[in-house]
Amino acid sequence: MGLPNNILCRIAPLAILVPLAACSTTSDIGSRPVIIPTFAPPRPPVDAALADPCISAASAKYFLAERHIKVIDSEAVGGGVNHVRLKADIRDALCTVTDKGKVRSVVDTMPKSADQVAAEEAAARKAASGQAEAPAPVKKARKKS
Repeated sequence: MGLPNNILCRIAPLAILVPLAACSTTSDIGSRPVIIPTFAPPRPPVDAALADPCISAASAKYFLAERHIKVIDSEAVGGGVNHVRLKADIRDALCTVTDKGKVRSVVDTMPKSADQVAAEEAAARKAASGQAEAPAPVKKARKKS
């Protein structure tokens, strides 16, 4: 047994109108902030003569492989000195390098966590005691002819 057709004919239009009743037509559209997407201008690539020495210095400082360090951008400070911004794993750093590729400093631009300080101290003690193992050379596979 089903419901009589009279009830369905009365409920169906109400079911369609219920979602429309939830919409508000009294809000003022001008009171909401308008979000306009903004785009950052593309950055010019960083000169390899500046980037490579900074990556090597940051790799030695943070005990990371060079593949974990990215160069973000660079800016000339003057007098043959440049600042190169680096992203070393999850850390931000600023490298000061000369035009000839001599690194003057690599400075953190974000504070270290306690875990990172402990890991760096352990790595420095290990390196100082002479127990640091050199990474094993990777043999490249030869192509079959």
